[in-house]
Amino acid sequence: MEEVTIQRDDRGRIFGLVVRDIDARSVAGTSSIHFLRTVSASLSDYLHVPVEMSLGGEAFLAVDRSDIHLDRELDAILETLVMGFKVLEKEYPADLVVHEATVGVEV
Repeated sequence: MEEVTIQRDDRGRIFGLVVRDIDARSVAGTSSIHFLRTVSASLSDYLHVPVEMSLGGEAFLAVDRSDIHLDRELDAILETLVMGFKVLEKEYPADLVVHEATVGVEV
């Protein structure tokens, strides 16, 4: 089963995500790869934001959020990505699960 972990900072803003156990032969796996490529291209080509991305058995996307003037645009694109994964999770519950984690917050 494919697992997506959305990484949020202490303000609730997405700065990255990790996708584990991608099966490129499944609809969920193929869609996940397309989602990641599309968002990476939008961020880097349209907003000129540095993005790190790796596709494989464990894929990741990491976004440079240092330009606070782009917060709204980054939020819009990244939250749309999350919604896409959640819709995919509802359509293919046996193939995909989506988690969210706040990273860097100590209790």
